Amino acid sequence: MSGLVKILDIVLTGLFDVLVWPFKSLAPIWPILFISFVAGIVMLWIFGKVSNQDAIKRIRDRIRGNLIGVRLFQDDIGVLLRLQGTILIDTLRYMKHSLVPMLIMIVPVLLIMIQLNLRFSVRPLAPGETTVLKVRVRDASALRKGIALDASPGFTVETPPVRIPSEREVAWRIRAGKAGRYAVKVRLGDEVVEKELVVGGGWTSVSPLRTGGGITQNLLYPGEKPLLSSLMIESVTVNYPDLDVTVFGFVIHWLVLFFVLSIAFGFAFKGVLGVEV
Repeated sequence: MSGLVKILDIVLTGLFDVLVWPFKSLAPIWPILFISFVAGIVMLWIFGKVSNQDAIKRIRDRIRGNLIGVRLFQDDIGVLLRLQGTILIDTLRYMKHSLVPMLIMIVPVLLIMIQLNLRFSVRPLAPGETTVLKVRVRDASALRKGIALDASPGFTVETPPVRIPSEREVAWRIRAGKAGRYAVKVRLGDEVVEKELVVGGGWTSVSPLRTGGGITQNLLYPGEKPLLSSLMIESVTVNYPDLDVTVFGFVIHWLVLFFVLSIAFGFAFKGVLGVEV
């Protein structure tokens, strides 16, 4: 299973690198807009293929007809109650027909969100900016061994290691140096583990966590190869600042933008693709 996750991460990361490449010099809203458009169309197509379109159309037409009846017979309480009961039952039937397609669509939507999170959740460190780098070990006893960060032109270490045995962690404050992508080398005994550090530039793929903590974590953080389970080091984390995605002067989280835009594009094109939603 872990091998399949690695292959999936490599393929999807490469695919999304190609998709966002034309927008590298633009504000992050533009690649998000494009990915949301593609996702909305793809999700709409999947919904049309896996749902019972005839049943959904019949139910929607019946609901529309009964809603008109509610307006026409609003003075007749008996008829009004029967119509409302029928609308409620049809609404539940509609939800039943939509449930399976929605569950199927969860998988591709989650994979898209993971790739968007890699690029638009956090930003690279600015030169001269400080942050915290944390290392988590599999066993707190490993913290008694010598642990250090190798020097690099990409950063300077400003504090000695701070050990937190209860959390199985050790942390340093580091200051970013020149712009570029660097490999931070963590030494624990005879082990050497690398963690990518991104400094300078605009939005790009930034992985805050390199982990070997399990399939779920490795799937959620696809930017770097998973750590081997045989290592004493379980994960290395860099606390990057959040990336601000600005729309008309307002900062909006990328996840909100993705959901709103992809749903809007899906509804906008349902007539073009002939899909009942």
